[in-house]
Amino acid sequence: MRSFMFRKKYIFFLLFYLALILFVATDAWLYQIPVARIQKVRTEESGVKSGARGEKEQYYEQTMEAKLLNGDQKGDKILLKNEYSASQVINQKYHKWDQVLVSLNGEGKTATIKTLKRDVYLAALFGLMVILLLLITKKQGVLTIATLVVNLGIYGAGFTLYLQGKDILKICNLMAILFMVTTLLFLNGFSRKTFAAVLSSFCVLALIMAIFFAVMNRVAEPDYSAMEYLGTIENPEDIFAAEVMLAGLGAIMDVAVTISAALSELLEKKPDLTFRSLFRSGREIGYDIMGTMISVLLFTFGSSLIPSFLIRMNNEVSFLTMVRLHIPLEIVEFLIESIGIVAAIPISILISSCLLRRRGRRSEAI
Repeated sequence: MRSFMFRKKYIFFLLFYLALILFVATDAWLYQIPVARIQKVRTEESGVKSGARGEKEQYYEQTMEAKLLNGDQKGDKILLKNEYSASQVINQKYHKWDQVLVSLNGEGKTATIKTLKRDVYLAALFGLMVILLLLITKKQGVLTIATLVVNLGIYGAGFTLYLQGKDILKICNLMAILFMVTTLLFLNGFSRKTFAAVLSSFCVLALIMAIFFAVMNRVAEPDYSAMEYLGTIENPEDIFAAEVMLAGLGAIMDVAVTISAALSELLEKKPDLTFRSLFRSGREIGYDIMGTMISVLLFTFGSSLIPSFLIRMNNEVSFLTMVRLHIPLEIVEFLIESIGIVAAIPISILISSCLLRRRGRRSEAI
């Protein structure tokens, strides 16, 4: 009977996954922009072009016949053209059965491709993540998914308030507190160790932001032109401060909850541990996770810089020039968040030890 239920669960997850992908693959009716499915593709060499440094690259031209999947002209055939290079750095090759977002030209017989419709791939990855969470972590997976949904809701509400003219720093202060409370409560439940993790995270965040503002008020203002997509924003310094506030919050919370949970387990097993012994144990745990968490930050910031680094290096911009002129803000973020991770270790140990040992003394008294 148990084996049958286990197989039934797997079949349900598989059917859910396939249904999700099928729905997203046929959801063109939800789009306001025209969506077309490519049915025929003819590719020809269009010639060789020279790059910025004189290098040669082969280009190709595609002529495609596609079928509109939504709108008043649903079912009509349209003609598409596309040119791409062999490297496909700034363009891409399309294939038969690809769905694309298009802009209709003239009487609607031809169209220009805007981009590939990628929601099927996103749905496939999201569905796979959900299934693995539910199969491997079970109840904790459900709580993780719920936490993601709630945090996305917080993000959406915060951006909406900002677009309505609210102060970005006040919004991010509120968002940071909500992120800490909801994430840790959802994943760890209402307990003293959760309260210790929330309080530790809040203290660390307050510390690094105090350091950040103290330094920023005493040095020359950085060149905010290095920030991407600013447009005509009048307060880039506030946007940068908001980025610093939220960038390393997850890593700081991870350190805080790891230490508080570990110290809680130690006190459960041995309630008579002294403060010094508990502090030493927490310090050793902190040493073990500090390097990996800082590396996570480095990889996170570094991976987002790879495309711009490659483009600039391909145009003979030296590495030192990029570090000095193009990524000073990312370096500041990385250093501030790394300080936060290091500071989270003693702060989390101190707060968790005080709160959890108080609980232990009360339990012994009872």
